[in-house]
Amino acid sequence: MNYSRASVSCAKGLLREQDYIRMEQDGSITLTEAGNTIAGKIHERHRILSRMFMALGVDEETATEDACRIEHVISDRCFEAIKRHFENFREE
Repeated sequence: MNYSRASVSCAKGLLREQDYIRMEQDGSITLTEAGNTIAGKIHERHRILSRMFMALGVDEETATEDACRIEHVISDRCFEAIKRHFENFREE
């Protein structure tokens, strides 16, 4: 994925400090309850944003790449508005 070992190590440290992951002696990593909640939230954002972009005519590769960028920075308020709109759009 083109991330340096230092970047990965730093990210793991931050996730551990925020109690999102547990790192075991054998090197395995598991999500905590808080980590699982955040992961679910990000996954929902990714699915909905990707689908919305593709519904707008964006190719799947671009839609998923852009969703990956946006899903981490979009506010809850803005995402919920998009989600409501998209759900209404799909029902029509």
